[in-house]
Amino acid sequence: MAGLRKVSVAAVGALLACAPAAHAQRPASVGPGTPWGATGIQLYDFNGYLTNGAGEITCPAPPATPTPNCVAPPAPTTNATRLERVLSWLQTKDIRNVELYSYPGNPFPTATAGSTGNLAGLQALRALGDKYGIRFPGRHGNFLPESNWDNQIAASRIVGQTHLGESGLPNNTNGYNTWDRLLATAQQLNRLGKRSVEAGLGPAYFHNHNDEFSRRYTEAGASCPTTSSDPNCKSSWELIMDRTDPRWVVAQIDIGWAVCGSAFGTPPNAAAGMAYVTAMINKFTNRIVSYHFKDVDLASIRLACGDADQREIGKGGIDFAPMLAAAKNRSKYYYMERDPVAIGGPTNFNPFTNTDNALKAMRADPAPTLYAYPPVIPSQPAGTIASAANAVPVVVTNDGDAPLTITNITVAADALDGGTTTAADFAIVSQNCFGPGNVGPLAPRQPAVADDPATADVNEAKPAVPSGTCTVNVVFKPTRTNYTSVARLQFTSNSDDGVERILLAAKSTGDALTTVGGDVPTMLALSLPTQPGSFGTFAPTVAKSYETAVAATVTSTAGNAALSVTDASATVTGHLVNGAFSLPSVLNVRAINASNLTQAYAPLSETAGAPTNLLTYAGPVNGDPVTLGFRQAIAATDVLRSGTYGKTLTFTLTTTAP
Repeated sequence: MAGLRKVSVAAVGALLACAPAAHAQRPASVGPGTPWGATGIQLYDFNGYLTNGAGEITCPAPPATPTPNCVAPPAPTTNATRLERVLSWLQTKDIRNVELYSYPGNPFPTATAGSTGNLAGLQALRALGDKYGIRFPGRHGNFLPESNWDNQIAASRIVGQTHLGESGLPNNTNGYNTWDRLLATAQQLNRLGKRSVEAGLGPAYFHNHNDEFSRRYTEAGASCPTTSSDPNCKSSWELIMDRTDPRWVVAQIDIGWAVCGSAFGTPPNAAAGMAYVTAMINKFTNRIVSYHFKDVDLASIRLACGDADQREIGKGGIDFAPMLAAAKNRSKYYYMERDPVAIGGPTNFNPFTNTDNALKAMRADPAPTLYAYPPVIPSQPAGTIASAANAVPVVVTNDGDAPLTITNITVAADALDGGTTTAADFAIVSQNCFGPGNVGPLAPRQPAVADDPATADVNEAKPAVPSGTCTVNVVFKPTRTNYTSVARLQFTSNSDDGVERILLAAKSTGDALTTVGGDVPTMLALSLPTQPGSFGTFAPTVAKSYETAVAATVTSTAGNAALSVTDASATVTGHLVNGAFSLPSVLNVRAINASNLTQAYAPLSETAGAPTNLLTYAGPVNGDPVTLGFRQAIAATDVLRSGTYGKTLTFTLTTTAP
């Protein structure tokens, strides 16, 4: 494995160093290319390799220069080790999206009703993907019977899929080889898709081969000859899309098969096939969730083209540019696929070399790609209030190769799902993706770069930089009981619009919460007697401390409170005065209650308006009896003027927690 890592890291360095050249390799037929963060492969490209090692490239012994895409000997010899080799290799190509199929040893549920799959195997697959930064957004397989659908949903959640897919229409050609079966297939897809959406996973999607496009009917259900290009005829694929609910059913277009299956005419009209596929993308817009990017030899494009007719991307006859223009801001994933044939042969097929070349041909100019996985949202009773305590985090990642800037996030729902009423069942309680306290533009991921041993005086090594992330915290606060709410997080950003919608789905319980109560206003009340306190008569020439007290009550609904006293007068502040005369000693004050019986006297501040703190409360209190005490010291030598000494004091009740 050490040798594998060395070769892999060096390959990354070469890829990053040549990124502009990679764009220069993009053929004209690929137009603008595919957003890198949305680009991936269908694992079926490596079916032969995973099964028996076909196409393995072993590195020569040092000091020979490593062959591109090679692995240091010994080469892996099992399905599991070959799968790890493929994922590790894809990491060096900066690929993170892999669509699965029923590869050798896969742990997914079978078509047998009640099969739950291999739980440990599913968890191990997820861990292996995480190890190499690979996600598995979708999967092909035979998901019938319907009774096994819940197991498929559960397995897909473990692996991290966002969509559940079929390798073809249910029952393959039996799903559309008669008009009645076509209608039944549409109904079945609706049922399956509704269940997966309401489970929070995403719509069901179906893949195509040639037949879904070459087998055609009129809107009245009459079968059309495959030799006819009658404009009144529609493909089975289009008719099923017309008859399925956009909320629950989406499609993956295998471009190569679709173009072949639409190339009607004698000789086959390849241009018409490409135009029809482009028209379908424009017609169904964001219902085309993904593509199999597959090229076919121009002279071989016909209704029954096959695996041997496929070519590397850009070396066949398909013009992808109009299709990519139609897919922009609508679709989520672009999977490179070339169905494996014998190694070598007329086209020199090799899964590693072919995939490497195809990915270079597909890569668009740098652009951000927003990614977030639909959250698992627990059920809540109707009437649940929005609070951070029941928030579910949605982590947003920049999967692309340019900075991602998010400017707005809202919750929306389709009108058929309840519109604004259903959208209001969810709330964003916090986020750090934009606005105050945001993390700023999310940086793109940068793979590690190894030092080039050929440049001894320069160290090119750079550590890996992870993708930038931010978090949106969402709460489910339903208003209806036993109701499944389906909405979406809608982002506004500089990413492709096709990836800015993240599913939100949750079901309320049969319980409903209601709140009964009343409001308590903030109150700080201090009650003082109307008669002032009096020390009585001060005796001249006699040293004595005179004391008096008055009763007060405190009422507070605040979280805390403090009682203080101030002398607002600028005339000998803090002292009792009698006209132009004042007592030499400062007045002392205290406040005591049942909880503070030993509170000491404190001198009144001699600064006008400065408070002297007397008593504090740690919580609300109702009618607390308080004794306000006053002490005045008279010295034997004090000169006293006949008359009344006094001062008006201000007692204040304040709080920092209303």
